[in-house]
Amino acid sequence: MEDNAKAIQLAFIDKIKNSLKNGKGLADELADLLGLSTDSVNVHEIDKMVKHFKVSFDMNMQGSMDMLVNFSYLKVEGDKNNFGQWLNTLLQHVINIAKDDKSHIIYAADDVPIWHHFANEEFTCFKLFYWLKCIVNHQDFAHKKFDAGLIDESMLDATKQMLFYYNQTSSVEIWSEDTMNSTLKQIEYFWENDFFTDKAQAIQMCDHVESILQNLKTQAQHSSKNLDDKQNFTLFKSEVMIGNNSIIVQMSNTKMAFVSNNTFNMMNTSNPAFVNENENWIKNLMQKSNQISGQSEKQRNQFFKILFDKVDALKTKINQ
Repeated sequence: MEDNAKAIQLAFIDKIKNSLKNGKGLADELADLLGLSTDSVNVHEIDKMVKHFKVSFDMNMQGSMDMLVNFSYLKVEGDKNNFGQWLNTLLQHVINIAKDDKSHIIYAADDVPIWHHFANEEFTCFKLFYWLKCIVNHQDFAHKKFDAGLIDESMLDATKQMLFYYNQTSSVEIWSEDTMNSTLKQIEYFWENDFFTDKAQAIQMCDHVESILQNLKTQAQHSSKNLDDKQNFTLFKSEVMIGNNSIIVQMSNTKMAFVSNNTFNMMNTSNPAFVNENENWIKNLMQKSNQISGQSEKQRNQFFKILFDKVDALKTKINQ
């Protein structure tokens, strides 16, 4: 038992060493934070160290069938300040990933990856309004119809930055024919519950979805998010249901897994066993998928026709 505890401690210290980027020695960093040397670290200081160095602590770092995995996530409560903090936390993750030259994202998308919604400002406002009204249950939105003017400029600025930095990062996305469903269901829900000011506003949201899809299709055609010579985007169409949003982020010194939580939130961990298991699951999913970016014009056109037809079907339902 004592040897196992020592192994856990050493593995945790190694994680912290790998997280240091400012050139400061571990002993100095711990001395500033805890007033301790590396030999003095024990479980009573773990919580403070996890929060400061932003690494996970896993009680069983040697692996077993019953593994305890620690995740980091920001609790989203019913106020705009907290929701704004959530957006900025997500933005910081995206910035950190983009600034690492060796970073790479693999995203199995049960729902549309969040940043694609941010390619259209009015639709960004709709998504933020939907989350604040229906998921966060913010009281300022409880009895309001959709109004883009109610969304704070600071939130819009965060989403614009998020899209910019994501577009600088090499990534693979795996979509299925169902990936658009939740976004369209949100528009339909607002329409059926009279949360739009009129029919024209509901149709306009559908038009924005078509614009987002067309942008994605063009990116896939060029294998580039910025439509330039930097080929940093690969799109797959999954032949099987994806089931949940799962993201693997590879960086120079670490690999992280992000999994969906409570609709739009994400939990993340750098636990090696959990990350590897999720990465293997995603790679297995890719083997059952067809690449539709680059030269795969026929398959790409067929896939996007299915998605555009779904938008048209919603428009028809709204216009009845």
